[in-house]
Amino acid sequence: MKNKKAAIVILFNPILKQISALVTTLKKQCDFVILVDNTPTSVQRSIDINTFSDNVFYDNLNENMGIAYAQNHGFFKAIELGCDIFFTFDQDSSIDDDYISKMYNEYQEANKSIKKIAALGPLIINERNNKKYDREINLGKEVINGVYQVESIISSGALIPLNALKYIGLNKSEWFIDLVDIEWCYRARHLGWNVLSTINVDLQHHLGQTDVNVMGKVSFAKCSPFRLYYVYRNWLLSNREIAFPLKYKIKKMFVMPCKFIIYTFSDNGFIRLKFMLKGIVDGLKGVTGPYR
Repeated sequence: MKNKKAAIVILFNPILKQISALVTTLKKQCDFVILVDNTPTSVQRSIDINTFSDNVFYDNLNENMGIAYAQNHGFFKAIELGCDIFFTFDQDSSIDDDYISKMYNEYQEANKSIKKIAALGPLIINERNNKKYDREINLGKEVINGVYQVESIISSGALIPLNALKYIGLNKSEWFIDLVDIEWCYRARHLGWNVLSTINVDLQHHLGQTDVNVMGKVSFAKCSPFRLYYVYRNWLLSNREIAFPLKYKIKKMFVMPCKFIIYTFSDNGFIRLKFMLKGIVDGLKGVTGPYR
């Protein structure tokens, strides 16, 4: 294989104009663009694949199988097409016309001195408030100019080489959504691979629905009430995983109860409480898969 690149974009109730813009940008930069649609059939909007070029593939799952399963589906399709470099995107990602080449160049430069690179992520810019999502970078170690060794990256905009995916394995599809990318990164590091992030390439991405500010000092993205089921369930599931370090587990033991209180007294507090409690119960039971 000769460094064929595939962009894997996961769709869920997509805004067609937004998707068209992303695909138009990606198809000029990658060998293939693979769209995996998680939208249930009952609410799907038709996507006319004929408006795209021959290197764009659209796979309709006809139901919400979760981001982990959808990305795995995209990986298999990319491998079938002979690709060995994968880029993963959410439907609301926004990139420049030279994003793919810049990320690949960063990967090649890093690969000269750092072996076993599991993934390389960009500097994420929250398009809602234009703030940098650079917490992991600030805590990381700079290994070459502008490239940092970090504990984890989010999946949007990430570069993943085939050799890493083969060794580390696929996403945990049973986790459905939330912590899926973090778990994969921790698993990679546990197996001796490196997770990197670069400040030399950025990506506009929509983090959460709104922001929560605590005493004007700490802020975090606030997700939908329903998403909180997976946030709390998968947090408890992560405590069972050996790849998650003890310091992460201890930190979350303090952070998650604090967020629980904040969410309960925010908008739609009762609904949020209901989903969080359901997530906690299912997490303690070891329940996986979609919400039931």
